[in-house]
Amino acid sequence: MRLPPGGRRTQPKGSQMNVGWKVVSAGAGIVSGFLANKIADGVWKAVVGREHPQEDDYTEPLRDALVFSLVSAVVGTVVNQLIMRSTAKWYGLDKLGKDMGEDVAAAGRAVSAGK
Repeated sequence: MRLPPGGRRTQPKGSQMNVGWKVVSAGAGIVSGFLANKIADGVWKAVVGREHPQEDDYTEPLRDALVFSLVSAVVGTVVNQLIMRSTAKWYGLDKLGKDMGEDVAAAGRAVSAGK
């Protein structure tokens, strides 16, 4: 990639850094992760009748650990999408068009990958 004269990269036209959204989306990501963990723990306890498998407890059956991983991943993804979409709507990004919508989706994926 060649840098423009002066050696500095510039942002593509129309893509402005929205610091407010970055702060709000980070907060929403933290809340969604916390909420998803609580929901996954509650669902597991309601269905199985005991606490979820601990990651450092190798006496738990592998099946239980795998099922809990799947349940928590699904719950985490659904909760993250619901919270990020409602946060974007509250923030007003739903009125800004496709480019900002892609930024919202990318922020949601980045937060999900960071768990």
